[in-house]
Amino acid sequence: MSPAPRGKNKTTMAAKPVPAKNFKAVIVGGSVSGLALANIFEQLGIDYVLLEAYNSWAPQVGASIGMLPHGTRILDQIGVRDIWTEGVPPAWNAAMTTTGGKSLLNYEGWDVHMAERFGAEVTFADRQKLLQSLYSRLKNKNKSFLNKRVVKVTTSETGATVETKDGSIYHGDIVIGADGVKSAVRQEMWRIAAEESPGYFPGNDSMKQLPFEYECVFGISKPHKSVPPGSNTYVVGKSHSYLIMGGPNRRVYYFLFAKLKEKLLGDKTPRYSEEDAKALAMKYHDEVVLPDCTFGELVDGQTSMGMTALHEHVFEKWHYGRIITLGDASHKVNPLSGQGGNSALESAAALVNALAPALDRLKGSSRLSTGEIEAVFRETQSVRQERVKKLLEAAKKQQAMNAPGGFFSFQAARLIFSSLSVEDMLEDFGVGCMDAVRVERLPVPFRRRFLPFADELPAKPIKSLCLPRLGAALIMMALVFTAGHAIVPLDGLPDTFMGWPFRSTFTSNPVIDKLMLLLTQTFAAALSSPIPEQYLQMVYFLPMLAPLVLIWAIEANRRGHQQTILGTLLTWPTIFALAYQLLSIARVGPIYFLIALVVGSNPIFHRPTSRVVDPDLAKTILPATILGFVVPTVLMLTPLRSNPSLWLDLTTFWQFAPLIPAPLAAGMAHVLRRYRSLTAPAKSVGEDGQSRSSAHLDLYRNKDLPHLLRAYGTMFALTAALHVAVLARIASSWSGPAPLSLAKTFFDVPLPWGPEGSAWHLGKPPIEALFVLLKWDMLSMAATLLAWCLWTVLEVRRMGYVTTGQACRVALAVPAALALVGPGAMYAGTWYWREKTIAGVSKMEEGVEKKNR
Repeated sequence: MSPAPRGKNKTTMAAKPVPAKNFKAVIVGGSVSGLALANIFEQLGIDYVLLEAYNSWAPQVGASIGMLPHGTRILDQIGVRDIWTEGVPPAWNAAMTTTGGKSLLNYEGWDVHMAERFGAEVTFADRQKLLQSLYSRLKNKNKSFLNKRVVKVTTSETGATVETKDGSIYHGDIVIGADGVKSAVRQEMWRIAAEESPGYFPGNDSMKQLPFEYECVFGISKPHKSVPPGSNTYVVGKSHSYLIMGGPNRRVYYFLFAKLKEKLLGDKTPRYSEEDAKALAMKYHDEVVLPDCTFGELVDGQTSMGMTALHEHVFEKWHYGRIITLGDASHKVNPLSGQGGNSALESAAALVNALAPALDRLKGSSRLSTGEIEAVFRETQSVRQERVKKLLEAAKKQQAMNAPGGFFSFQAARLIFSSLSVEDMLEDFGVGCMDAVRVERLPVPFRRRFLPFADELPAKPIKSLCLPRLGAALIMMALVFTAGHAIVPLDGLPDTFMGWPFRSTFTSNPVIDKLMLLLTQTFAAALSSPIPEQYLQMVYFLPMLAPLVLIWAIEANRRGHQQTILGTLLTWPTIFALAYQLLSIARVGPIYFLIALVVGSNPIFHRPTSRVVDPDLAKTILPATILGFVVPTVLMLTPLRSNPSLWLDLTTFWQFAPLIPAPLAAGMAHVLRRYRSLTAPAKSVGEDGQSRSSAHLDLYRNKDLPHLLRAYGTMFALTAALHVAVLARIASSWSGPAPLSLAKTFFDVPLPWGPEGSAWHLGKPPIEALFVLLKWDMLSMAATLLAWCLWTVLEVRRMGYVTTGQACRVALAVPAALALVGPGAMYAGTWYWREKTIAGVSKMEEGVEKKNR
């Protein structure tokens, strides 16, 4: 499956080199972060020297590495992406099995989803290839030295010195330890700190801070029929798990993660031999890991194999004085998540982002002081530490789920994994990508992205809205509580409708018949009320429900709601419609939005990918709402005083009207799909494969958007026109013999929390009490929609889709819309803005620059 072509040379900004300064960095370690830093420094004109302990920049040690979209973005910035991806098949599926070969899930089209969402697929290849790609990009290789094992680091107020085993000495302003989990630079940094500032680091052996509870056998194997290139399979076992991937030239990369009996610290790390690796592999030799494939088949076909302890730790302090550590030297993450190399690239980028402005501020021959350098290092760590800790915990959780210890936890893991939707998996993956750091001084080549990275959004996302969310929830609960006092049962309604008796039998069920009779009596009494304002209030109130009926049906069909367990709570619009017909919108509306508040606490429900609705349903929802709700409402509100029997039947039928649009739209959409399938020409096998790929791509084309915007616009126009017409009718009556009262039509209600409480209706004529009740129902709906629309504006700002200024302007427009065009148009207008805004953040076309913060 291949994604749509993407531009390779368009950029979002020009490079901003740092002017030549009196500054030099000593990078220790030809690792991913070390070589990436060398490339970034070279392209920005920052002087450096790179020292590698071994005799090769790209040794073959049997290890593989994965590049995720955020790491690939940095490779793209430094010109390495195309070198790295050449000949590397993208990961086209995400599969999970149990030991024994039982499939739990297998989602294909992963490469399409990754490319469309983030502008880059997931790629796996030899770690050697990535290191070689990074090294080959360096233009001035005279600054890079092999066989330079660091044995000592010294610092002063004016600089730092690195001494290597062969006696060479290198001077610089800072020392960057990119030399891996057993970092010599980190150990020297701790030694210096212990001498100069005792207690700065806990103890004097940094390895004692590195816990590990898993050991790993990893290797590269010969081609196997069960592991095609680009395949990606996690295998769940008891206290152990596997990761098996198909790489370039049909190579097979495999990992066996085995849990230790107890957690150990880094100073107890074994020195694993080839025999140790073979012994652990032999323990699981006959275990089936894929259909028609045992782990032994992969091991027996291995071309290289190794074994290591899996240290997992993020150090609390990454720097001291003029020394800083990056990559595995400061944060070591379980490789199961694939975040290790990508996090190393991010940390390199973060250091340069903090360093470049400090160098800009230098004047003449001045150099960075130790205090200024420490400020740069503090900023680097503050930008990266929280994120990498989250990645560490996510990887730990993933490994624990993949290698459960007991029988029940194993069965629970099987159940959880088999219930995951593709959107659940894509969201979990995306969370690890979207907040990533890039190199701010280097251009970002244009790649179409449906989900922008956080630093490409109009504003910085707000991490949490706990207190405002709690406040909104309390408002909704208060509205439900208020409705409990205001919306009360009424007795003594008329037994006839304009002299015509009510039908008492509708079905063969006496309970349903009783409810239908009560509802018909209630609305019939309001329609035939002698109070002129009461009929006018009905003419205003009931059509105002149309936007709510339409929007709730749309929300039920959002991809984000349908593909997640929590989101399914909002996928029953007919149930909610039945509830508010029986219990009033004043009670049910706030409860619906209270559920939506809980569901919406997860950002997944506000992603452009979750916004999407099936295009066929988007086409049919407006006509279904008009036919199923608007037309019955107009018919019921049309005064048929000469034919009370027909008017009564229309009133009875209207009780079902809010329940009709959602299933009607679904049925109409099904007919459209059926018609299309019957009239479409037959496809060949190859065309059928292209059709499945096209189905994945359709998600990212916003095909539903024009239809949804048209639906919101229509609802806005209809309800706004109604609002203006009703107000004009009231105002025009003031010069006539029977003036209508605006207050009496809408606002003249007793306070339900006043002295009378829920007994406000006692002593009032039933028709008058019904008038008050319906006004309360409408006012409560308006208040609920106002609160929800304001909350929606805040939610959109939380996601970073608009700036604070833009959000404030929309927030001011919401109550203004309530007054000028009414609650229905306010709701429809807010949803029009929300829909267009969320879709707009992913609307990237070649040649159109996205504004970066």
